[in-house]
Amino acid sequence: HMDAAVQWKPLLVCPDAALSSRIRLALSELGAAAGCHLAEYPRMGAIATLTRQQAANVCFLDVASNPEHAMLLIAEAAPAVPVVALHPRHDGDLILRCLRGGASEFLSDPSAEQVAAALEHLRRTRTPPQPRKPTSAIAVVPGKGGSGASTLAVALAVELQRVGKSRVLLVDADPLSASVAFLLKLKPEFHLGDAIRDRLDADLWNHIVTRSNGIDVVPAPENPAAGFDLGRQAAVELFGFWREHYQAVVIDTAGASPAALDFLQFSDSTLLVSTGQVAALYAARRSLEWLEQKGVDLGRVRLILNRHSAANGLARDEVASALGRKPFAVLPEDAGAVDEAVLSGKPVASASRLGRAVRLLAADLAGKAAPPDKKKSLLSLVSLKL
Repeated sequence: HMDAAVQWKPLLVCPDAALSSRIRLALSELGAAAGCHLAEYPRMGAIATLTRQQAANVCFLDVASNPEHAMLLIAEAAPAVPVVALHPRHDGDLILRCLRGGASEFLSDPSAEQVAAALEHLRRTRTPPQPRKPTSAIAVVPGKGGSGASTLAVALAVELQRVGKSRVLLVDADPLSASVAFLLKLKPEFHLGDAIRDRLDADLWNHIVTRSNGIDVVPAPENPAAGFDLGRQAAVELFGFWREHYQAVVIDTAGASPAALDFLQFSDSTLLVSTGQVAALYAARRSLEWLEQKGVDLGRVRLILNRHSAANGLARDEVASALGRKPFAVLPEDAGAVDEAVLSGKPVASASRLGRAVRLLAADLAGKAAPPDKKKSLLSLVSLKL
């Protein structure tokens, strides 16, 4: 029988007579309240009004009679009530299409047992609507290979979670170097190429990601020749999915390159990482020119001066003069902390000089108050605003 905790009032939209008879029989066996039954698809714009008029709190929708019209109805109804898609055939592609379109459940065998299971799942997942917190997508770009961009990306993702971003994703979008899996000593079964090739849903995504240090990680392919071709449509889908499920996404890219362009254009900000060495700054300047030529808004590009010390490379003012912009943050030279992190397969220790600087950077990017730091000298090393 129906769960007494939830009084289900179904709206049934089912032109298929046989399917309609089966679902109504199942609902009757379960003791569902007599709901509204439509033997034809309503015109566009009407289904949300119908759910309100009928006080319906679940919609069973036939997606077999006219799949294209049904998909539009799913998108229209889903913001108002959970939608259970109905189709006599168990088709994997169709199931994913319905779920991605907004349906909460899919039934190909609307028996009383299956309907009860679907409604129980809906009951367990029903939560009051929450305003979605904005997602911050951050691309990390090395101005020159060996600038420490991947080490920063890993540490930054972990620190973003520690300063209050409840769900954080770290993506390795550099198939040649694949540094993230190396730095965290991961041996994942799936990688970013699988996410691009397959149609995404929450269950599939949970198989692709690897959990590490409190964050979700999607590594690059283990085979350096495998690579992946993102493409604009895949980028739209990936970023849409990421923004729905995460508060922060950090993307370790291969640098200013055609393969990284979609990641850079869809990100909210780009951290261009360079050391103070003349050759690295020259490469960083060329990267800035390339990004501008490719239409990336340079107002969203922030310069990170990495491995800074009085004896290593140009001073901050000289860097600002060379690149025409001040560093957004200056991170200290801390070879010991980096070596220890690589050997242990963990992010740079939060208690290290570099770890503290990255935490202040994470707090800055997250719009949080910087955590207190007893070492006043450290304040001169971080968060230099433009």
